Amino acid sequence: MEMLARWAGYLAMAGGAIIVILVVLVASDPNSGAWFAFFLVVALLGAAGLGFEQRTRTATGQLGRASAWLSAVGAVALLAVFVYAAAPDRLSYDASATSDPLAPLWMGTAVAWFLGNIGFAVAIIRGRVLSAIGGWLVLAGAVTGLGVTVVLGENLPPAVLLVFGLFGIGWIVVGYAGTRAPARVGVVVGRRGQK
Repeated sequence: MEMLARWAGYLAMAGGAIIVILVVLVASDPNSGAWFAFFLVVALLGAAGLGFEQRTRTATGQLGRASAWLSAVGAVALLAVFVYAAAPDRLSYDASATSDPLAPLWMGTAVAWFLGNIGFAVAIIRGRVLSAIGGWLVLAGAVTGLGVTVVLGENLPPAVLLVFGLFGIGWIVVGYAGTRAPARVGVVVGRRGQK
């Protein structure tokens, strides 16, 4: 865990940058296979959340701990579904893949990962640790993107996916703040209780 705490900022910046690139690519070509790189984002941000939780546990408290673990467990489960689906070549980037028998697993694991990210963003904001602005961007991108996706459903114009870019930019900002702060495990990084 100490290694994750040391590298959390870089993992978050990499995951955020890939999200921004992916939403631009998929918004410009909805049938692009680029969305497969999303699974790399899941792994990067799941690991970053655990690393940041180690570094900021006093400030982020129970919400931060629960959210980081929900994100990490959701990431591992989502990656397991991906590997299971990839083995028999069941992966598809078809947006109308509603008849996929793995759809409930995709949905459940993705929601767990996403809720973990949202919860950790709230913990960052509430704890005034790392970057509150980055936390707000993560929260705004996630909540707005999910809300629009749920409301519009299958009628979602590809350009609306750009809203998720805020989620990625938020993680870049949080990650950058994490690289600027000391990486000692157990030390609160932020305005409150800084050592």
